[in-house]
Amino acid sequence: MEGCQKAVNLFAEEFSCGKVKYMKRSIVRYILVVIALLAFSAIAASQSSKPAQIEEMIGPFTEQGYFSGVVVASEDGKVIYEKGFGIANADFQIPNKPDTRIGIASITKPMTTVILNRLIEEKKIATDQRVSKYIPDFPNGNKITIEMLASHRSGIPHRVMPTEQEAVPHTSAEMVDKIAQAKLEFEPGSQRLYSSAGFALLARILEIASGRQYAQLLQQYVFDPAGMKDSLDFDGEKIIPRRAQDYLLRPKGLVNAALMDYSFLIGAGSVFGTARDIHSFGEALLDGKYGKAARDALVRDNVFRADGRTNGHRAYVEIDREKKYGYVVLSNLSSGAFDIISQGLTDILTGKESTTKAFRFPKIVSLSDKELADYEGTYNRTDGGTFRIALKDGILYSANLAIYPTANDCFFDYAFFGEVCFGRDESKAVNSIVWKGLTFELKGQKP
Repeated sequence: MEGCQKAVNLFAEEFSCGKVKYMKRSIVRYILVVIALLAFSAIAASQSSKPAQIEEMIGPFTEQGYFSGVVVASEDGKVIYEKGFGIANADFQIPNKPDTRIGIASITKPMTTVILNRLIEEKKIATDQRVSKYIPDFPNGNKITIEMLASHRSGIPHRVMPTEQEAVPHTSAEMVDKIAQAKLEFEPGSQRLYSSAGFALLARILEIASGRQYAQLLQQYVFDPAGMKDSLDFDGEKIIPRRAQDYLLRPKGLVNAALMDYSFLIGAGSVFGTARDIHSFGEALLDGKYGKAARDALVRDNVFRADGRTNGHRAYVEIDREKKYGYVVLSNLSSGAFDIISQGLTDILTGKESTTKAFRFPKIVSLSDKELADYEGTYNRTDGGTFRIALKDGILYSANLAIYPTANDCFFDYAFFGEVCFGRDESKAVNSIVWKGLTFELKGQKP
């Protein structure tokens, strides 16, 4: 306002020779121009500040080696930030770039949902049909419907093979045989249990119903409508240019994630792509390019959100229904920095005060195998799942997640930056667990 007043004074001096009306009109015009320029500058500053905030938020995690991947952010339907961080291949010191391909894990499932809805529209399949219609000899196939597979209510377990079998290639038909051998967790339709194996079965049924391979269905119904030129379904025999290797975070830094052949996750976690492609997928869904049914099925509270985690890679996409904001984070490093960065992006892009704080690793302490063995066992979770804590080579694991001791009865997990604390009963025996991360808190009790 002080600048505007000076401008008025200058005009007053220049047109003070009795030309009052002209002076007033000139003053008004100048003030309007100045106000418009100030408003434009404020808008531009606001727009440029978000990329700067994103850079400032992510920087400390990449500098310390806690995050590796690619981030894309958008505002009002336009990409305002796109950058690769960390290492795509540590052996050759190849950095991640915007066009690096990273596994998107369970974000594959919404793509399978898109294919399902397209085939429903073409009357090639229906949600009330039974699995037995397509695979006659599948156990309980007369009870499990297509809708149950798509909504995780089939009773089929999440995973159906030992880890070592997940490292070898499987055809979709072979996966059906593996899934058929698994015992149902509950009567089909009676409960809900997240199941990648259920989606693998669904992918095979979509192949049978359409007469086309899942990779072809992806190309026709998902990739092409969205202009996704850098995405593909995993094929272990083919070279995937620009693919990032997977890593895990440990106390001493990066280590290689176990090698896996993602064909066992067909339809559930088998797609690799770039962050920009996944952003295009989300926008195509919101724009109706996949049809109303798919959009209604996948958009909740006016936002499309999807996430995934498999082996060493993680993925998350969040785009507002009106595309006021959106972002994608793909990471080839399983680290809790991923969760903090994702939350920080939501805060920055929606103009909220950031809920993320500077993070520091707790100090890892040493415990003997005898002391660690106290925590082994199965803990029934309050959400219906289980924690199976086992000791291997001096480290405690829950499935493939390692936890490291930090204090009495408390541990730290690098995958989610979570705190894992155990409780004891009156006799000092370990009998409970609380696993708390940035976005979750899970509790369990020994039976």
